[in-house]
Amino acid sequence: MWLIGRLDSPEVRRVAFSLRLPDLPFEHRSISVLREMPAFAAANLMKASYLVCDDGSALMDSTLILQFAERLTAPHRASLPAARGARRVAARPARAEPGAGGLREGGAEGHERSLLPA
Repeated sequence: MWLIGRLDSPEVRRVAFSLRLPDLPFEHRSISVLREMPAFAAANLMKASYLVCDDGSALMDSTLILQFAERLTAPHRASLPAARGARRVAARPARAEPGAGGLREGGAEGHERSLLPA
């Protein structure tokens, strides 16, 4: 699989991190929408955070890519439980309170980048 987009995009970072965590094999291709418009247009891409699957099909929404990746992940490595009720509870947004040990926005990007290979 190929993940196309630059890691300075929050959606691309989120997808890359989510693919790397359960060890799903993929190749990251860093193409900038702004700096490399001819390459982006030649690949017929609509937006960044674009996943080309092994069979040639493509997904271009980060939420759809994450749902697809979740289906490929072994049950013991999945980020959400398989049962519908348990998934709904686990998918609720978490509330981060100031000073509660959460990462600030700038710190989160650095933390995610430290988990991905260069």
